[in-house]
Amino acid sequence: ARSRRSRRSSDAGAGETARGLPVSTASMKRLAAIAARATDALAIACFVAMFACVLAQVFFRYFLGSPLTWSDELARYLFVWCAFLGWVIAARRRSHLAVTVGRDRMSPRAQAALKLVGALAALAFAVVLVVQGVRIAERNWDVETTALAVTSGVVYAIVPLAALAIGCYAIADARAAWAAWRTGGARR
Repeated sequence: ARSRRSRRSSDAGAGETARGLPVSTASMKRLAAIAARATDALAIACFVAMFACVLAQVFFRYFLGSPLTWSDELARYLFVWCAFLGWVIAARRRSHLAVTVGRDRMSPRAQAALKLVGALAALAFAVVLVVQGVRIAERNWDVETTALAVTSGVVYAIVPLAALAIGCYAIADARAAWAAWRTGGARR
């Protein structure tokens, strides 16, 4: 009775996992799945915290007559994080709104070319946001928020983080579109 680990390593060829994928591909897929779960969990946590913050503010203001001084600010910052995390999740699921009337009438190869242009545009936008997001986060790192007295850099840190994730998805989309274009639009 061999252990599961030894069975995997002996069944797989050199440089491959038990599923036959190159180690780097399997590792990247595993890392992407972990990052996706972490993003989903963080988005849920931010939304729940934002909702709780707003409910607490309503309760303290209208039922106790003593509003919280920090809840509006925290809810606003959590909303910003929710918006950027939602952008990443929608990009991962490819669920952003799209008008496809023109694209649907194109040949498969032209559709692939259009997808490639879109992915490259998204990548360019992500690069700009990473660079500018890092700059704005650095500039605000020593600035404290008004009510929470924490660094404003944390609020702005989501911009380059989300843009980095979007850039990764754009690269994957560009690779898929390039492969489809090279094969005449046939799905791979």
